Amino acid sequence: ARLVPQHLMRALYYTAQNVTAQQLEHFGSVYKVVPRADLDATAREVAELIAVKDTRVIRRAKEAINRIDPVDVKTSYRIEQGFTFELNLAGVADEHRDEFVATGKARTNQ
Repeated sequence: ARLVPQHLMRALYYTAQNVTAQQLEHFGSVYKVVPRADLDATAREVAELIAVKDTRVIRRAKEAINRIDPVDVKTSYRIEQGFTFELNLAGVADEHRDEFVATGKARTNQ
């Protein structure tokens, strides 16, 4: 039900129609539609984009998303802010800022 806007979800549900990968990509539910032959290479490209990030941040981001998705907006915001606060207390933000100031580039994998 979260893959498409509510009005489309209701239409699909009531009519039992299918939705294509291209339609899901249009709504942002699918990251990218590629030919089957390009699937592995594209998946690796996405994985590499994630892999160069600081693992502490990625882990907290994943946990935040997993926890905020099923709850109301106010609770979601509080959970997300808790993770941001935790990363700030750990000095992660300072490390990334200092790296950027020193090199002019965003920090890669930790």
